[in-house]
Amino acid sequence: MPYCTSCGSLVGVDNSYCPNCGTRQPNAAGSGFGSSYSTGSFGNISDRTASLLCYIPVFGIIAAIVILASQRFRYNTRVRFDGFQSLYLFVLWLIVSAALPTLLYVGYPPFEHSILSLLKLAIFGCWLYVLIKAMQNQQVHLPIIGDLAARSTTEQL
Repeated sequence: MPYCTSCGSLVGVDNSYCPNCGTRQPNAAGSGFGSSYSTGSFGNISDRTASLLCYIPVFGIIAAIVILASQRFRYNTRVRFDGFQSLYLFVLWLIVSAALPTLLYVGYPPFEHSILSLLKLAIFGCWLYVLIKAMQNQQVHLPIIGDLAARSTTEQL
């Protein structure tokens, strides 16, 4: 349910005026799916732009969480897939950056450092690859992470 732009009380989707204060509501009856109530803070960004924002390395996690939580992309499986895949790619980055250094400690710091550096480079390369593909409006299904993202996308509907 939307709220009144003046007093903040609940207003029906089809109401032209607030039942509490009588203020005319900007997106009243007939505005349909594209109203500001359904788009939230995203306005009129395209699906391509939303997917692209999800894949910005490290910082795209914020956009991915906001996009996954937004009402506008609730039924858009393509954008939600990209959001989940970006989320799982970030979790993998966290595992390699924080958990693996503890697990891989074998007493040979150069060996440990080189393995972790290669893993981080591989994940960063994946991020750049899916970012470039999102720029070209193509969807990439990464091997394990893509399967998890596809499953999460279908479970959320």
